[in-house]
Amino acid sequence: MAGGKETPRQKLIGMMYLVLTALLALNVSNAVLEKFVIIDTTLGELIEESKITNDNKLKGIEGATSTSQKVIDAKVRAKKVTELAKGTIQYLDGLKKELKTVDGKELEGEGYWANTHRPEEFFLNENAKATVSKKYIDQIDNFVSGLNQVMGLKQPFAKLTRTAEDYKEFKGGIHKDKDFITFSFEGAPLPAAVATISQLQTEILDYEAQALDSLNAIAEGVSYKVDQLVPMVQAQSNTLVAGLDYEGSLFVAGAASGVNPEMFKDGRPVTVEEKEISPGIKIKMGKIKFPASATNFDENGVAESSFKVKINLPGRAPLEENIKYRVLRPVAKFESVAASTLYLECGNEMSVSVQGLTDLSGLSLTCSADEGSIQKMGPGKFVLLPKRPQMNVGITMNGVSIGKNKFTAKNVPQPQGTIKIGNQDYDPAKGIPAGTNIIKYVPEISDETFLKQNQKDAAYRIISMVMQITGKTPITLSSGTIELAKYGLRAGDTFSLSNVQVVRSTWDPNDSDAKPVQAKMGGTFKMASK
Repeated sequence: MAGGKETPRQKLIGMMYLVLTALLALNVSNAVLEKFVIIDTTLGELIEESKITNDNKLKGIEGATSTSQKVIDAKVRAKKVTELAKGTIQYLDGLKKELKTVDGKELEGEGYWANTHRPEEFFLNENAKATVSKKYIDQIDNFVSGLNQVMGLKQPFAKLTRTAEDYKEFKGGIHKDKDFITFSFEGAPLPAAVATISQLQTEILDYEAQALDSLNAIAEGVSYKVDQLVPMVQAQSNTLVAGLDYEGSLFVAGAASGVNPEMFKDGRPVTVEEKEISPGIKIKMGKIKFPASATNFDENGVAESSFKVKINLPGRAPLEENIKYRVLRPVAKFESVAASTLYLECGNEMSVSVQGLTDLSGLSLTCSADEGSIQKMGPGKFVLLPKRPQMNVGITMNGVSIGKNKFTAKNVPQPQGTIKIGNQDYDPAKGIPAGTNIIKYVPEISDETFLKQNQKDAAYRIISMVMQITGKTPITLSSGTIELAKYGLRAGDTFSLSNVQVVRSTWDPNDSDAKPVQAKMGGTFKMASK
C-alpha cells in the first residue's frame, strides 16, 4: 500500500519467498526437500496467526461506537474484505489438499516430500493449464481486483500473480520468459509447490491486514481490546542450533504509553527497556536471552521447546503465555585425519566444529576410563588418547548430549632397522666402504599417516643393542651409533646387531619421551673387502 512500511512479518514473508524461489531452480537433495516441509509448517503457523490477528482487527472495527456514515461504510467494507480473503484462502487450502492427493489418497512421509513430478502434472500439462492453472490465476487476480474495488485506494494493491520479471533478484535472468505458473511450479518438488501456495496465502492475509488497518483508522476502532491483550516475543530466530542463545524482545501487543509493566520468563524477572519501534512510537519490552536446548529431536533433527512468560499490568490480572520455538540438533564434525584413524597410546589431535556455532567453549568430548582419555586443549580442540582398539566418544554442548562417535585405534607401526652411512643407505652387495669411521643404525617406519598425523609420537630411537664381531666378545651399545675404528673392524670383517631396544617420544610433554615399542630389528653386516 502507498506510504506503508514493511513490518518484520512482511520482511520475513518476502525473505522466505525469495529463498524458496531460488531453491526451486536447483537440483536439490533429499535433505533440502525435507526442509521444504519445515518451511511449509512455519508458513502454516504464520497463516493461522494472521487469521486470528485479522479476525481481531475486524472485531475492533465492528466494535466502533460512532454512528457516522463513514464508520458505517468502513464496517461494511471491512466485512467484504474479510469475505474476499477467507474465500480465497479456503480455495487455496482445497487446492493444496488436491495437489497432495493421488488416486484418492493424500501423500505422506517420503511419498510426499520426495515427490518431484506431481506439481508439473497438476499445473503444467496441456489440460491442467486450461483448467486448474487458469482457475488458480483467476482466483488470485479476482481477489486483488475485488479488494481494490472495495478499498478504492489511490495506489491500488499490486498483483500477486508475479513472474521473475517482477523481482529485482531474478529480473533479466534465466526465468525471464516464464509465465506465472511455469515460474512457480516448473521443476518444483511437491513440498516446495505446497509451500509456494502457502506463501501466497500469507500475502493474501497481509493484503487483508493492510486493508483492515486502513478501515480501522476510519472507524477509530481497536485491533485488540483490553481483555484480549497477549504477551508476544519478537525473536531474532525461532529456529536455533542447540547451544546458541535464544534472543528476543518480550512485549505487550497494544501497550499504551505511561504503563510500566513487570515482565517475567519462567518465573524470573527480565529487564524491561523502552524501545522506539518507529519514529515517535515507543514500547516497553523485556529482554530475553538464554541458551537454547532440547533432547526430543525428531528424524529431521528438529525439536519443539518452549518457555513461559508473564506480564503484570497495573489494574489487570497477569497476562501469561507459553512461547514455543524450534531447536535444530547440532552436528559435530571432526576435521582431521584422526577422525578416521587413531593410534593406541598416542595423542591423536583433532579439531571439532558444529555447523551454525561460532562459540565452541561449551563443546566437550568424553569416553570411559578403560577405553582411554580425552584432553581439551581449547574451544573445539581435543587430544584423544585411546587404550583399546575401540573408543566410543560422547559429544555434549553445554552439558547436553548431541551425539556419539565411534573410533577405531591400531597399534603404532613397528620400525625397521636401516644402516646409514652418511646420507646413504647400507648396500649389502657392496658392504660398508673402507675408511668409514662412523655408521648409524636407525629405526624407520613407512606409515605416512602416522608420521603426518602423530609427529609428536613418531620420534623413534635406539637405547640398547648388542653388537657381535666374529671371533670377539659381544658388546652392548647404548645407542644406534657405531664407531667402527674403535672396535678394530677391518676390510672383509662381519658383525651382527641383535636385541635392539627401541623407544619413541610421546605427545605428553610431561612424559619421559621413552615409550618402549616392539621392533623387529637386527641383522648381519660386513665391511667391504677393499
